[in-house]
Amino acid sequence: MIRILLYIFIISCGFLLSKYQLIPLKLKMKTAILQSFSLFFLLGVMGYKIGSDNKIIKEFPNLGLQAIVIALFSILGSIFVTKFFFRKRGDK
Repeated sequence: MIRILLYIFIISCGFLLSKYQLIPLKLKMKTAILQSFSLFFLLGVMGYKIGSDNKIIKEFPNLGLQAIVIALFSILGSIFVTKFFFRKRGDK
């Protein structure tokens, strides 16, 4: 529960910093690089964690079609929503 509250607090701080424009423009321009690096690092750690767990590797054949369908729809849904919001945002 404390972790969730910490996450909400951190997100709220970021929101307030952005809303009241308390972040210098120079730092804002570097935010995209930091976000990309953080995402790639997180994906690498997740891949390492999955690849090093023999139990997960052994269960891959048993995951079934349902898991693949859920994963594909999650990926496609994320791409669709992202493209939709960025397209709408660019029209303004």
